[in-house]
Amino acid sequence: MLTRKFIKSYGFGYLLLAPAVLYLVAFQFYPLFETVRLSLFDYSLISNRAMSFIGLDHYTYFLTEDDRFWKIMRNSLVWVIGSTVFQFAVAIPAALILNAKIRSRGLWRGLMMVPWVSPVVIIGIVWKWIYDGHNGIANHYLSEWGIIRESIVWLGDDFWVWPALLLTSVWKGFPYIALMLLSGLTGISKEMMEAAEVDGATGWQRLVRIVLPLLKPIMYVTGMVSIVSSWTKFEMIWALTNGGPGFETSILPTYVYTNAFVYYDLGRGSAIATLSMLFVLVLVAIYAGLFGRDNE
Repeated sequence: MLTRKFIKSYGFGYLLLAPAVLYLVAFQFYPLFETVRLSLFDYSLISNRAMSFIGLDHYTYFLTEDDRFWKIMRNSLVWVIGSTVFQFAVAIPAALILNAKIRSRGLWRGLMMVPWVSPVVIIGIVWKWIYDGHNGIANHYLSEWGIIRESIVWLGDDFWVWPALLLTSVWKGFPYIALMLLSGLTGISKEMMEAAEVDGATGWQRLVRIVLPLLKPIMYVTGMVSIVSSWTKFEMIWALTNGGPGFETSILPTYVYTNAFVYYDLGRGSAIATLSMLFVLVLVAIYAGLFGRDNE
């Protein structure tokens, strides 16, 4: 009797939830479980060895023996922190400009979103042409303006490759942050801003003391989304440099791909993927601890 009453009251609701739950189980939880499971095995697709349980040996190898791992870990942090910080540095003034009464404001807002909605791989290919050391337009215009005398191999030079990658990442990612900030700006009371102006507050004072504090909750959530999306942004680096030269621009997701689908070592690839997940959880926890208290 109780079961029939429960089904009658809640059955339809659970039926509506079933597709979403099945999707999460099939495409999120099961792959996650399988990745962690495979990381505990010696499992190579091109080896004659049978799949065997080795426990935490892969983790021990990467954390204590692999010379590349910690450099790639550092690259990942540079990529994530640099992308997020510079995206905000561009997005904040962009949002302020597009919130002002400028001519063709709707058109500029639409054009701003073009990089964000464009496929990452296509963006990578286009920027690879821009950075081409022989025929790229970056070298062409910098030479025309007298900024450089010799062509720079942007994606093949250890010094210039990271600025080039971060510039591309910022161009791709800042429209999303600007859009979120713009939505927050439209919700700020005009009466409050006018009252501050009447009280003698300058534009800079209104920005620092009113606008940015009111945008902090949006900036906090958007920053967390940017950290996670940058950490997993495998396609852009792979399209531009394939993680090269050497492993100079490899991040953990590209190292996962190299081990799992270039070297066909699914055990080691799964171990790196698991470590990558744990590191991003730690990074998000640190971010939440530093910036989350004022936004609860």
